[in-house]
Amino acid sequence: MFDRLLTEFLEALRRSIFLSIGAPENHDLNWDVLAAKLLSKLVIIVVLIVLFWLLSRGLRKLIQLIAKRIHANPIIINVLNNSIHFFWLLASSITVLSQFGLSEKYLQAVSRAAIVSLIFYVIWMLFTKLTMRFLDQFYIDDSLKQLLRNIISVLLVIFGIAAIMAQFGFNIISIMAGLGIVGIAVSFAAQSTLSNFIAGITILIERPFHIGDWVRINKFEGKITQILLRTTHIRNRDNLLIIIPNSTVANAEVTNLTAHERMRFESYCRISLQEDVEKARQAILARLDLEEEYLKQPAPSVDVSQFAESGIVLIVRYWLEPYQMERLPRIQEKLLEHVKEALRDAEIDVPFPHIKLLTDQFRNEVK
Repeated sequence: MFDRLLTEFLEALRRSIFLSIGAPENHDLNWDVLAAKLLSKLVIIVVLIVLFWLLSRGLRKLIQLIAKRIHANPIIINVLNNSIHFFWLLASSITVLSQFGLSEKYLQAVSRAAIVSLIFYVIWMLFTKLTMRFLDQFYIDDSLKQLLRNIISVLLVIFGIAAIMAQFGFNIISIMAGLGIVGIAVSFAAQSTLSNFIAGITILIERPFHIGDWVRINKFEGKITQILLRTTHIRNRDNLLIIIPNSTVANAEVTNLTAHERMRFESYCRISLQEDVEKARQAILARLDLEEEYLKQPAPSVDVSQFAESGIVLIVRYWLEPYQMERLPRIQEKLLEHVKEALRDAEIDVPFPHIKLLTDQFRNEVK
């Protein structure tokens, strides 16, 4: 039974091949005739494809010559060249299909579908290029421009596929309705992804930070390396990559430490209660003035923060540039060393915790 089924299948396949090259249905299978007809059709296909290629090549050369003389827009020239190449592919495809027995009805449908796809391609090329040039005038973020480009491309592809399918008799309304139902189901299944996607668009539009900024998001602090549609990437001082969902970023308190040209920081130190505050101030400022890490304008300052039990607490304020944020802990550590050196050189006493024991003999002497 299986052998008979295989034999009938091969016989039907041979007859289909034979009929595809134009033989009558009741004609006996003659492989010599089949080979001759197939060879003739291949020769015709090759000749026509080469002829169409030479014609397209000549047209593109002509367009290049005209473009050089009139200084035409490169975008228009690119569209014309691609259109000519597309028509060459279309003519070649129709030649192949027509030689192998495709009906006139389907050839017309293929031609209409190809022309529709070309129209959508031209619209996509012109619209995206013009949109990108328009957005460049408003200094829109590159990530947002790429997002808009992708959205336009997806919409044009969807409408283009629908228009192409319509040329072959498909009911586009029912297909679009089915896609809408599928889209609703997918949106319910991917709520988290959609929330991150929408939050990413919001971040790109509001631009609370840019790539390269040093930010603090909740408990994370680091340099922005990437702003994607779903996540934001941060590299901290330990060179660790932190990936935060955009929905978390959108709902968090974000501190952009490098939003301006300079930032102010502060550190604390102590001197004894009996020491001269002005002398300590001048000593610390003179020492900091020798270091290039601290900005000279605005200049550092030293002020009294509070009177503590063991001494006077001084607050040292200084300004840094954004690029120094990655070395901030090291700068703060060096600052304390500089303050200690300045107070030591100025012979200013720095208090330290200590315990003083009073004996009974000392008490009697006091009395």
